[in-house]
Amino acid sequence: MTVFADENFYKTKYLCGRKAVIDTAFNFYARKATQIIINYCGENIDFKIAVDEIKLCCCELAELLYNNEQSGGQCGILSETVGDMSVSYENTEITKQILQKNIRSVVYSYLADTGLLYRGVRR
Repeated sequence: MTVFADENFYKTKYLCGRKAVIDTAFNFYARKATQIIINYCGENIDFKIAVDEIKLCCCELAELLYNNEQSGGQCGILSETVGDMSVSYENTEITKQILQKNIRSVVYSYLADTGLLYRGVRR
């Protein structure tokens, strides 16, 4: 499977001097991110010409997926009481919905104005 962004692009172009979030197995997360982009864009992407918007989107999605996995996909704490220790956690389904919302936000922030998300009829 073709991956839209490689580790070299991630470290040199995407990060712009920042410290890398993904320190190992970048290609694993980039492959997952590539599949997400394909799911959103369908057949609109020409694999021979991956523009910078697609590569940047791939890198940001890879970081999002990496961070989610590092947190174990754990539910966030909704409320916490220190005296007599009481903690309430989010529902797992809510956590998944938040991840999907964040993925959609990243995809749309990079690809909304490119025409790649168009699902209508072309003449």
